[in-house]
Amino acid sequence: MKVVRKSSILTVLTLTALNTLAAMDISTVISRLALGFASDENVSELKAIIQKDPTAPSWWAWLGYAHSLRREWDDAENAYYQAFQLGAKPSFPWFPPTLPISWLPKHGSLTPLTINGLTIWQSPLVFYEPNFATDPKHGERFHRILFVYGAENQSRFAQQMVQWMVQSGELPSHLSDTPSIFAAALQLFSERLNTPLKLPIRGWLFARGNGSAFSFAGHTLFYGTIPNDRWSWWLKVAHEAGHHTVPAFGEFDGFHEPYSGGFLGERLFAVWLWDAGQGTQGKDEMKQKLSEYLLKVISAEIVKAQQWLLQSSGNAKPTMQVFLGLCLYLERLGGYELLRDVMANSADDSWNGFQTGLERTFAERLQKGLKICLRVPDANTSLSTFDITALRNGLKSQAIQIAWWLPKGEFHCDVEVQGNGVLQLRWKENQIAEQLVNANEPQTFSCNFVNPSSGWQRLRFWWLKGEGKILSVTFRQKQ
Repeated sequence: MKVVRKSSILTVLTLTALNTLAAMDISTVISRLALGFASDENVSELKAIIQKDPTAPSWWAWLGYAHSLRREWDDAENAYYQAFQLGAKPSFPWFPPTLPISWLPKHGSLTPLTINGLTIWQSPLVFYEPNFATDPKHGERFHRILFVYGAENQSRFAQQMVQWMVQSGELPSHLSDTPSIFAAALQLFSERLNTPLKLPIRGWLFARGNGSAFSFAGHTLFYGTIPNDRWSWWLKVAHEAGHHTVPAFGEFDGFHEPYSGGFLGERLFAVWLWDAGQGTQGKDEMKQKLSEYLLKVISAEIVKAQQWLLQSSGNAKPTMQVFLGLCLYLERLGGYELLRDVMANSADDSWNGFQTGLERTFAERLQKGLKICLRVPDANTSLSTFDITALRNGLKSQAIQIAWWLPKGEFHCDVEVQGNGVLQLRWKENQIAEQLVNANEPQTFSCNFVNPSSGWQRLRFWWLKGEGKILSVTFRQKQ
């Protein structure tokens, strides 16, 4: 019979207790780090664990995470380097809330995607640590997460824009870049419409559902992975990004949601993709779907909005489709800056408030010069013959008429034109200029006219002889 001394038993029990205590301590440290807390004590405890086991790559990665939270970048870079040398794979601690932009091409297998001049970086799908996440509406568990980073202009650092939680084991192929598109749309809307955005936004992809989505403060819930095509998901995440960052005017009838933020988000993202000519290179199916959307949705709504504006008594409230067409119309004519200013100058988020914003913005800009480019369908456009390149390059036609709003008063108008022929300009039914154009390079001619009453009227350009293109029109109100 083997005799075990009492002192040996005590030694084993003591070591076991110490190891258990150390495991409990490191678990607590990791939990605190995952919540964003990196105290001196937490860092010291991590270093103590590494001293005991310097070949464990996960502890080095967590030390890099801790130093990143403290913005101690040299120490963080050294810790991550040690983890990499020990064979660490990308995992949760590789992706702290902030990273230096210079690290992104080589850190944690991040993948870049450039949309509209913005480069977004997406991490691989990793296990959520230290345990799991639960969504804020249903309390379901999510065991996997990926992170998307974006950077503000002139910044040396990238911030987590999106944390994308996943219930299933991997993302379906048609969803592979959706988190990046979601982040790109959020950043574009926030920057161009000057709307505040508290980051990160958390996306929750449920394993099952009917394909619907629901957004509220800081969160978007996606129920299931349908529809099964990439373009529909680009529109879906642009719609949900709109709920977070696009001013939501309403209530309007005609669509399943009464407020416009999500629908306008879809449409603005599509035309900005078209402007940049990016995001669809070499992808014939995506190009075709974008082109169809520009023609059948955006162009159709712009035409319908113009016709409504020219026929409305002024007291009627538009449908959702007409309101969206008006917003797109303003954005195509005057750029996103014009739409942004109209929204910012609106008295409230009602239709009447939007009308007030339009009148205030026009009044302000007419003092210095309100410039528009004719990147829209004609008010009487037949969509079967409309060339969507005009949405980017401007109309070129023998006869053009668009809806335009001016207050009562006397105006000076400058028309920048290129071509050869005789061009006539009309406001309502009145001729206000007729100009001989003979220029291979852009030239400008001017005219003055009086608008007897405020409102939307037809602005018309007719080539009586020859042909050419209207490059821009600038209005100034005389004092």
